[in-house]
Amino acid sequence: MFKSANLELLLITGLVFFSFNAVAAENEIFGTWVNQAGDGLIKISKQGENYVGVIEGSNKPGSQNRKDEHNPDPELRSRPLLGLKILGDLSYKGDNEWEDGWIYDPNNGDTYQCQATLEDKNTLAIRGFIGFSLFGRTETWKRKTVE
Repeated sequence: MFKSANLELLLITGLVFFSFNAVAAENEIFGTWVNQAGDGLIKISKQGENYVGVIEGSNKPGSQNRKDEHNPDPELRSRPLLGLKILGDLSYKGDNEWEDGWIYDPNNGDTYQCQATLEDKNTLAIRGFIGFSLFGRTETWKRKTVE
């Protein structure tokens, strides 16, 4: 039989191990992702308690100087897309799923509610929607690999 001190140590060790694994799974979304069109590079990181995505670059020649020309606010149409936060407020739900976020589409200037699912280590399903996730569109992003 375990003595009380040994049992407490075993429980604490188990909790630390579980917590470490939960944080590791939650942070699997970190990194640079290539959007479905293959021309946008979005870096996902944590800001406070939530996850955000910022345009880090583009694979499309000549698009590095592109502006936010479709923004509904005329005063923002001259800002560069490079460095623009297009994904925000995602919170980790568990089971490789993030929810309650928003995503901005610089191709049309619209902002949508957003959720994300890590399908595997290198595949992220991003779903943008209005109101209910049933009424939306899913894009598949691929993790940018080091070349």
